[in-house]
Amino acid sequence: MKSFLSLLQDKSCGGPRGCRFTHAACYRLFGDRKAATAVETALLLPLFFALIFGTLEIGLLMLYYLYLSFASNAGIEYLRKAAADGRPATEIALRKAIASHFIGGTDETNLKIALLPIPDDDIAEAKVPTPIVNDFRPPADTAGQYILAIGYKWNFLMPTTRLLVPDTGGIHQLRNISLAITAVRVTE
Repeated sequence: MKSFLSLLQDKSCGGPRGCRFTHAACYRLFGDRKAATAVETALLLPLFFALIFGTLEIGLLMLYYLYLSFASNAGIEYLRKAAADGRPATEIALRKAIASHFIGGTDETNLKIALLPIPDDDIAEAKVPTPIVNDFRPPADTAGQYILAIGYKWNFLMPTTRLLVPDTGGIHQLRNISLAITAVRVTE
């Protein structure tokens, strides 16, 4: 009694001689497959790594932008509370409020903060320097609106991610520019 596999082999290849011939032909055609696989791997592996690490770095870039927005909101909230309490806002306290809501390590070299009053409440006259530099102008009683500009210098891992971040003067800087209204409304 023949096994089931031998019956299938006999029918599909035309007997043992046909199987040997088919095997020899396939070996000649695909025998050098290991070299082709090595070449294909060498060509595609850098693209694969660039795709994986590029996706991770773009995700980190978006996360840093999100936390930069949170930090800007914390700075604006500090300015509002200081104006409502009638106490002066200081650069150290503003930097501390912003740094407490930011994910990365911050100091004066990589986190630039500019607080600029809007003259005569005309936002078109306010000039924000790019790249953002440390420029803290203490809030005065005459101005009720300010521009809070935050810039973070981030070291990129991938060379192509720099193309997604604005470049001014050779400095790649993540930026968030917000309007801070500190005028206290008096209700009667």
